Amino acid sequence: MRFFIFFFLIILSYAKLYMELPEKPFEIIDIKGEIPGKKILIIGGIHGNEIGGYKSADILRNLKIKNGEILLIPRINFTAILANVRGYNGDMNQKFKYISLKDKDYIIVTKLKKIIKKFQPDLLLSLHDGYGFVSKNKNAWGQAIIIDEVKYKNFNLLKEAKYVQKLTNKNLKYKVAIKNTKTFSNPRDINKKVYMLTDWALRQNIKAISIEASKNIPFNEKIKTHLEMIKNFLNYYKIKSNINNLKYISPTKPQIVLKINNKTYNIKNSQAIIAPRNSKIKILKIIGPAGSYVVGQGINLNWKSFYFKNVKFNVKVDNKTFYSFRIKEANK
Repeated sequence: MRFFIFFFLIILSYAKLYMELPEKPFEIIDIKGEIPGKKILIIGGIHGNEIGGYKSADILRNLKIKNGEILLIPRINFTAILANVRGYNGDMNQKFKYISLKDKDYIIVTKLKKIIKKFQPDLLLSLHDGYGFVSKNKNAWGQAIIIDEVKYKNFNLLKEAKYVQKLTNKNLKYKVAIKNTKTFSNPRDINKKVYMLTDWALRQNIKAISIEASKNIPFNEKIKTHLEMIKNFLNYYKIKSNINNLKYISPTKPQIVLKINNKTYNIKNSQAIIAPRNSKIKILKIIGPAGSYVVGQGINLNWKSFYFKNVKFNVKVDNKTFYSFRIKEANK
């Protein structure tokens, strides 16, 4: 720790540019039908390298329903999505039993718990991509409906999973299977130190199921797998929707508006900017599709502000970089 502080102070002694980034978005989309009905909470992106999950959740922002209510959180772990890693600050999905106040995911996990308890959904769906095919290998996770038990309290999880599996497989090239993790009946799990999102929710008397596309199939098949399963969960809860009309639309290139001292820059393409020493730089606006953000190469993604001398900034939508711009300190 002392070495890190010493090293950081050395950097500060040389770095004369100051950057301030905008808050990362925490997007919640509330979709309501005209008449009351069942409520479903759909969460994508708890693992940042599972693109089928969070992109499918994002497509649902255009969902229209006639009855019921859908609460949608497409990118719960946006920092990990930007880094294209499972968990930038550790596995967020393992932080629902206990999370330290010092954990960088503390605010998000705590906020999500409050949302779940307040919304009280009839079903919570957590969207994932897993390796392999459960139908071929019981140790795999891909192409599957994941339940924690056959039954838990008054929830018949297997019955619901079988309904969705049967209808979903009629329209899929890569068939889905059902995987029961036996979370509550496996002796090894009785006193386990971590709760996943779904078993934490079940302990709160909220029905929860994970759905997984395979990481080993093309992107469009991942999307199709997720949307087919979601469609059939909606059918199970008798929620009428336009989900069959939804399509994936490739994101457009974001535009960055930033201010260096008193001068504003509109950045649309790769370029280099020489900034006077001691400049204060602030990104005022990111104009682009959901998932747009700016990431400094070599900069900790948890930082909202920092000092630097010469950094290349990647303009991204989720895990994809569209272009980069560099800001460098002037020599004099």
